[in-house]
Amino acid sequence: MAGTVMPLGSYGVLRTTDVDDARASIAASLAPHRLTPLAGAGGFRALHNAAHLGRLSVHYIDYGAEVEVAVDGMDFQLVQIPLAGRTTISCGREHVVATQRTAAVTAVGESVRMRYSAGNPRLMVRIGAALLHDRLALAERVGAVPSPAPGVAATFDLTQGRGRSWRGMLDVLLADLERESGLTAVPLAAGALEVALVDGLIASLAADPAGAGAAAGAAGPVTTPHERVVKRAAQLIEDHCAEPLGTADVAEAVGLSVRVLRAGFQEHFATTPMAYLRHARLRRVRDDLSDGTAASVTEAALRWGVTHLGRLSGDYRAIFGETPSETLQRAR
Repeated sequence: MAGTVMPLGSYGVLRTTDVDDARASIAASLAPHRLTPLAGAGGFRALHNAAHLGRLSVHYIDYGAEVEVAVDGMDFQLVQIPLAGRTTISCGREHVVATQRTAAVTAVGESVRMRYSAGNPRLMVRIGAALLHDRLALAERVGAVPSPAPGVAATFDLTQGRGRSWRGMLDVLLADLERESGLTAVPLAAGALEVALVDGLIASLAADPAGAGAAAGAAGPVTTPHERVVKRAAQLIEDHCAEPLGTADVAEAVGLSVRVLRAGFQEHFATTPMAYLRHARLRRVRDDLSDGTAASVTEAALRWGVTHLGRLSGDYRAIFGETPSETLQRAR
């Protein structure tokens, strides 16, 4: 990075050569994870800058050495943009590689393994699940982009088209954050900027299907699995919905790739495996609230694996037309 200005230089969070300190500090800003230097601790030098705008945050991270990071699911969507070097992201049998020309996107709730080469500083955009859900729902209603949300194996080109414009928008945001009295200091303007960044991401992914296909690990059209296999996957989700499932877990159990499983769910259920899982959990929560099995909304939610209580009420109302508290109150 010699000769360049370090992104988010005014927002330093961490400077350390201690792996445990780096793991704990970055986990507090992003997600609990396992951090493993691949060539021993020699050369490890973690640097983390971070700025927050409501339900979105922007990070600059560099480990100095080659490392592997494993995460058992994130309650947000993460966009990673290498500024040098190479980032490899794996979910089950699916893999995606990002360089300076591409951004890699990981989906909400998926377990992923990420390998960062030495000399691989990168920008990361963390998008809260509720914000992403709201903007995707609006985009679907107005027919702006196809639904559902992009999956774990998604990339888009930053050198042309909407991807290039989106990268420029991110640069504008980064520059404004460094200004003492920039627009990001005004809550209303900061909110508009975070929404614009998310909407631009959705549009960029929708406009770059070739990139998403390449990221999924195979070129050409996806073969849709037989309905019987997809229904078996759906039944597995129904039977184990209280457990911490990811798309890769379900795909492995029924002998499909993540990409083919997603295609099957889209074809036969018009949804994704993870959306199907969320719906199954919400139905179980409703049953427990309606028949008095659960004494509180929190008890029912945690019993069925719903750990993001802030998002529960909005998702529940969207499906059932009332809040969980209203269902519980009516049952008493």
